[in-house]
Amino acid sequence: MLSRNSNLFQAIIVGVVGILLICLHGRIDLLNWVSIAVGLMFVLPSLYVLCKSFGSKQSLPGGVAFVSVGGVILGLLMCIFPAEFAKFFVYVFAALLIIFGIFHIVDLASWNKSVKFPFFFYIIPILMVAAGIVILCTPLSGINEIVVLITGIALVASSFNSIMEYFGTRKAIAAPKEEE
Repeated sequence: MLSRNSNLFQAIIVGVVGILLICLHGRIDLLNWVSIAVGLMFVLPSLYVLCKSFGSKQSLPGGVAFVSVGGVILGLLMCIFPAEFAKFFVYVFAALLIIFGIFHIVDLASWNKSVKFPFFFYIIPILMVAAGIVILCTPLSGINEIVVLITGIALVASSFNSIMEYFGTRKAIAAPKEEE
């Protein structure tokens, strides 16, 4: 039951992120801010590990120190040169659309034995994969705003589809409990 509730929670979070992307798609520098935020997510934990190791009597293993220094350097580069990394995030968004779409198709297919979903449940995941492929094949010049909008719409549609799946499979999961 925990897995089903976490799937519903995940669908709600995906929907909220999608709505935020739709609302903010007109901001040209949105991907720059995403780059800075991700850079900070590299810098802060890495600095924490390094500072904690300096205050400790135990020495930090070489691999952990190397990764922490690398995290600080990469994070600072992402914060200093966000436009360069924003181009990379276009591909990350496209890859997320493809992966999320494939996940939904596989998830729907795995339910096929206990719940028969209508074909229209497969339309949104197929469109997500197609949108991701189109974004990957489109030249980067000037598509940041479109990528953010398409990603937001796809995430909201996927969230809606996941919530419908949740309620569609609720009876199939509750049925074995009633038999016991």
